[in-house]
Amino acid sequence: MLDVYLRNGRSFLATSLFVPMHPAGPAVVFSHGWGGANLFDDLHHYLSDAGIFVASMEQRGYGHSPGKAALAKWPEDMAAVGDWLRARTARVFAMGLSTGGTMALVAAGKYDWFAGAIALSPFASLTHIRRDYPACKKILAARFGSFAAADHAAANALAWTPRIAPRLAVVVHARRDEVVPFSHSEMIRDQGGAALWEIADGDHRLQSIDRVSLFKRIRHTLLKA
Repeated sequence: MLDVYLRNGRSFLATSLFVPMHPAGPAVVFSHGWGGANLFDDLHHYLSDAGIFVASMEQRGYGHSPGKAALAKWPEDMAAVGDWLRARTARVFAMGLSTGGTMALVAAGKYDWFAGAIALSPFASLTHIRRDYPACKKILAARFGSFAAADHAAANALAWTPRIAPRLAVVVHARRDEVVPFSHSEMIRDQGGAALWEIADGDHRLQSIDRVSLFKRIRHTLLKA
């Protein structure tokens, strides 16, 4: 694993690169959720061992990335990291957890050079999550301040997921998710055309599930897409 800074204009994005010993497949840009934290290094190592290049980024204002947190910039910054990966492979996928999952779908919808997206526990839109999980309003306000129209437009998987087809679009969601209701991924499936991988039991961060089985399915999907 290599820790580097990748640039988007005047912004620098702290990124951990999981570099395969023997590159044999696509690449993935991965984003955390609104709470930050790197919770899927085990997935990144697993994919890297299979020849998949992974760039796990910290959004601006998170972790070691300087600047002010700006939700509307998440898809653009994911694309900047993905564009760097394009010099190393012909296929780059967007992936993320929670808000990062929502933004992976948005980024793949906005930038047609993405090979597709896999979203873990995504919310359907900023409007929907603020309605369905009221506790997030205080959390998000502390992190981002007041939201503008650009934030709502950016954090809207329902609007952008339909633009991914015929490329890969997958949402992974635990039915008992305690933060983002499972119905959000059902909406993304029904309105956006994404495939839905349902997990019967498990938490929002997918820490209590059979992670290896999920990792195998993700690896197989990325290599075959």
